Amino acid sequence: MRALTATAIFLLVALATAPGLRAHEGDIVVISGASFDVAGPVAPESIASVFGAEFAEGTTIAGPGDLPTELDTVTVVIEGSDNVERLAQIFAVTKNQLNILLPNLPEGVAHMRVKRGDTVIADGEFEVRRVSPGLFSAAATGSGLAAALAVRVNADGSQSVEPVAVFNTEREMFEPLPLNTAASQIYLSLFGTGIRNGANLTATVNDVPVTVLFHGDQGEFPGVDQINIGPLSPELAQQALADLILTVDGIVANVVQLGFSGATGDAVTFNNQIVRLFQAHCQVCHHPGEVAEFSLMDYESAKPFARQIKRQTQSRYMPPWRPVPGHGDFLDERILNDGELDLIARWVDAGAPEGDPADLPEPLVFNDQWTLGEPDLVLELGVDYMPDPNADDDYRCFSIPTELVEQRSIGAVEVRPGNRKIAHHVILFADPTGNSADLAANDGQPGYTCFGDGGFQFGGNLFTEAAVLGGWAPGNRPQVLPEGSGYNLRAGSRIAIQVHYHPDGTPQTDRTRVGLHFTDTPTPNNVLVLPVINDQFTIPAGASNHPVTAEFTNLFGVRFDVFAVLPHMHLLGQEIRMDKVSPNGDSLPMVYIDDWDFDWQDTYTYKESVIIEPGDSMQVQAWYDNSEANPFNPNRPPIDVSWGERTVDEMCIVFLFGTIQ
Repeated sequence: MRALTATAIFLLVALATAPGLRAHEGDIVVISGASFDVAGPVAPESIASVFGAEFAEGTTIAGPGDLPTELDTVTVVIEGSDNVERLAQIFAVTKNQLNILLPNLPEGVAHMRVKRGDTVIADGEFEVRRVSPGLFSAAATGSGLAAALAVRVNADGSQSVEPVAVFNTEREMFEPLPLNTAASQIYLSLFGTGIRNGANLTATVNDVPVTVLFHGDQGEFPGVDQINIGPLSPELAQQALADLILTVDGIVANVVQLGFSGATGDAVTFNNQIVRLFQAHCQVCHHPGEVAEFSLMDYESAKPFARQIKRQTQSRYMPPWRPVPGHGDFLDERILNDGELDLIARWVDAGAPEGDPADLPEPLVFNDQWTLGEPDLVLELGVDYMPDPNADDDYRCFSIPTELVEQRSIGAVEVRPGNRKIAHHVILFADPTGNSADLAANDGQPGYTCFGDGGFQFGGNLFTEAAVLGGWAPGNRPQVLPEGSGYNLRAGSRIAIQVHYHPDGTPQTDRTRVGLHFTDTPTPNNVLVLPVINDQFTIPAGASNHPVTAEFTNLFGVRFDVFAVLPHMHLLGQEIRMDKVSPNGDSLPMVYIDDWDFDWQDTYTYKESVIIEPGDSMQVQAWYDNSEANPFNPNRPPIDVSWGERTVDEMCIVFLFGTIQ
């Protein structure tokens, strides 16, 4: 769930792909990193994508700071038409693609050599032209919705900046955030490459001329050009999708699109901009039957909560997203940018108007029972279990048969707690030998008592079979594993569903369900869940910022490909972070939560997995507040608190989800 900003454009370009390309001359093809025009030349000091031979085994992205001329031992040497060799700077190296910043080359035919160390692994020729305009698109494909920002000038002279496209994770596509040119003046900041050397620029939107106010180096990101145009004509209202055509020195850039609103009244309405933001960022939780307190599916449901929506979004309490930027690059970030926050504030301050029904997008459709759709296998407790309402905590395992007749790989897991008021967490333990059934048979009550683990010895091979199949904690979403990986489960296995109940003093029942989605075929990439854990600590009574550390060092002699992490603490937790530290001392931030909230725990999936090499150390630092000033402290007055399984005890864990390489 992301809106388009200059930063997002830069990251999209770094890993954009254009499959099916063939080289101009030689092993490689060099094209604009914005337009992906296979037939066109490239411009000096522009962003280019290079396709061809196998450049690397995996993906490496340049870190912050100056772009390197060598990345993952790869260098790119370019000999210009003046017979002078220059090095390109490199954004990213992937298996079959390089994304680079071209040096200041003269016009004419240039020759490129891609080297790994001293060995040339690919070469080819390409044409350089002073101007080769390309505009970035939201999806980084060279077409579709523009990657641009809209600057709105209101009647009172105030300004706001808004994206022109948002990514809808439910539909897995970018959608326009319609521009209302009838309500206020709108200017656009477009982003591209190969444009800065141009002298004469013109722009049209659906054949309506728009003034070009500025073009040049964007200034913040290498190779990115910025083009400011506007104001957009009021006659563009009610155009729906419109083509934006930019011409630079007579050369036409790739065509991108903008969305326009048919509204003629208030600048911001629910039916126009707001419902689209809710679809992109909020409705996955705010729909009937889900965890949120109220629905945001329609105007009637949202309007009574307008002031609360503004207050909680302005404070960034909502949408819930705890990781600090710069400590891991995660998928599906639930973050509203400043422009989106401004839209919500303007809508609420104007009285939360509904707007024209004609502006409404197609509604999202959710499965009332399962977020991921109907599972292949549903596991249920089989009873409405009632924990002792006066007990502090009740750890209960329920042994459920899978009745699998062959080995299967689980590609996604969804846990549906039956009663969130008393369910503290759920963990799924694989039982390939059926030992959990004996424990349940001898307990005398539904399930059996278990603490920490499933209460039995895992009888499988940890490298080829899954011991832990994920779980649930407050705020956790269904887990979808990366393609090609899965929790491997042998035929005849049982699954022990551990539910940690924290009763509230009243009689309550629970019937938790688990939905499993299998992959089409078994995968050799069995997913392991490894805890980086410290279970030997005590937080003194009254300590307001007590540190606890944990560490795991890879001594197994294999590479561990980590694709997701799940930090876990209890009620005294304040901050938790994890860094990967290599034997040479290099450190990579993995995750950092500086405002821990027990009610919003999630599994965070990386955009690109992190390789834990032999000898690498995963180092966790956590801080706890055991003072009376902590409103979540369950003890009044505070007492010493140590590691323990109860909610009123504490934990210090970061779970790693990954596969052996």
